[in-house]
Amino acid sequence: MTTEATPLHPARSSRLRALERVCVLIVNYNSGQWLGRSIRALKGKAGRLPMIRVLDNASSDTSASDLDEVPGLELIRSDRNLGFGPGINALARGVEQDYLLILNPDCLLAVEGLERLIAELDGHPEAALCSGRIFDMSGNEQRGSRRQLPNPDRLRNEVLRFHFGAGVDLTHLPPPDRPCEVEAVSGACMLIRRSSFEALDGFDPGFPMHFEDLDLMARLLEAGDRIRLVPDVAISHAGGVSSRHRPFRVEYDKHRGLWRFLGKHCRDQWPTWSRPLWALAIGLHLLLIAPATLWRR
Repeated sequence: MTTEATPLHPARSSRLRALERVCVLIVNYNSGQWLGRSIRALKGKAGRLPMIRVLDNASSDTSASDLDEVPGLELIRSDRNLGFGPGINALARGVEQDYLLILNPDCLLAVEGLERLIAELDGHPEAALCSGRIFDMSGNEQRGSRRQLPNPDRLRNEVLRFHFGAGVDLTHLPPPDRPCEVEAVSGACMLIRRSSFEALDGFDPGFPMHFEDLDLMARLLEAGDRIRLVPDVAISHAGGVSSRHRPFRVEYDKHRGLWRFLGKHCRDQWPTWSRPLWALAIGLHLLLIAPATLWRR
């Protein structure tokens, strides 16, 4: 006697087809229980989907200890810390899915939110990347959830709080009520077309740890692609989980990343004579925030 397989409900079948087209890339470093929570949120009740690749950057904790048993997950262990950008580049090699979801290990994105992001890129072929709004664990929208690309004028407005010009962060403004084009989203969660990521050769490994996401978005825009924000997709982000034990190094890398970004993308807005002053200002800012950074640890 033969039995016939029970056909999937059309809605579930559509969901599975969408999730089959995504590979999630996570670079992990000492993220504790957050990595497991992030994976469970994404998997939901879908079982093996979406496919997830995790690179463990020589963690000294047990965050990646139980991942070998997770269905639909590939764990790669590195004997040294490759960093975020090079780690994502390594994970993306050989991926065949249409979309890459680049996700921090301390981000919680429900599978329904991922499906919504997939639908957004499916409906906007001119867009290469999209994300939702990023919230902290208290429900407050995080800085950088909605933002503009940095340039000298915007950075001055950001630091000095000028009222006649916009800064980089836009979360003080009311959120849009519908999906829209933006210059930049949070790098904590980005859904990007694999073809667009490969066309740019992935992340620039010259960035130490920060600003590689903004550099990627700037290069997408320069290539004629678009970036979209889907405000009804909410993503929780603990923030700083992997870097809490080395706060000064993180700030140092942020300042180095800013300098590299300005030199790479803002030369036409950045007079040569002013660059030594910018170098001095960036260095002084790092020194000024160092005591508070170490105290927060």
